Amino acid sequence: MHRRLIHSRIFFWASLLAIQLLAAGCFYKLHLGEVDDPPAGLKSLQPIALLPIRDFPGYPESGSILVTPVQELLVKKGWSLLRPSQTSPVLEEFELRPQDLLADPSSLMKVNRRLPAKLFLVGTILEYRVDKSFIRGQDFPVWDVGSGPGYEYWSLPTYHPGTCQMMLRLSLLDPERGSVIWKAEGRISGPSNAMNELAEKLVEGLLAKFPSCLPQP
Repeated sequence: MHRRLIHSRIFFWASLLAIQLLAAGCFYKLHLGEVDDPPAGLKSLQPIALLPIRDFPGYPESGSILVTPVQELLVKKGWSLLRPSQTSPVLEEFELRPQDLLADPSSLMKVNRRLPAKLFLVGTILEYRVDKSFIRGQDFPVWDVGSGPGYEYWSLPTYHPGTCQMMLRLSLLDPERGSVIWKAEGRISGPSNAMNELAEKLVEGLLAKFPSCLPQP
């Protein structure tokens, strides 16, 4: 009887923890802020030079986590791209950051002489925060059939899911005008064990209105 009670407690703890783990990875919140309508005739301006996204302070690889779905989605939409692997060496040569092209038209023109692109897409991480998940004991009242009527308190493992929040702005530059012609901004939050999926959902929202260059059925 005592051994059966121990097995029942172990099964209860494991089941409770499994339910918490499954529930933690299912939800995200997406909020789109300012998302412009793309200007007319945008599809004729190709290729797009996709600039690397700089890491948010304290979070190495945050830039690559966000720039990868941008690149993949534009390719799926049929856009001709100069990828970050092509644009990054030119920025390094001129000792420029991607955001410098937003603030200084002369820098944009300088880079455009080396990168024959009709448009430049700049991503800026406005917010990025990751809180890791952890497991901690917590007291729960449990009906104990092995010790007579009444409740006793068990210290059960409780899963506290980690969270991730990221905010991204995409700016499209026309080098001939030297100005931003399209902009989209949004924020997403969800479980920290799904950062890549969150980045994909955020980028899908930001580029939802961006036109496809593929033949329409």
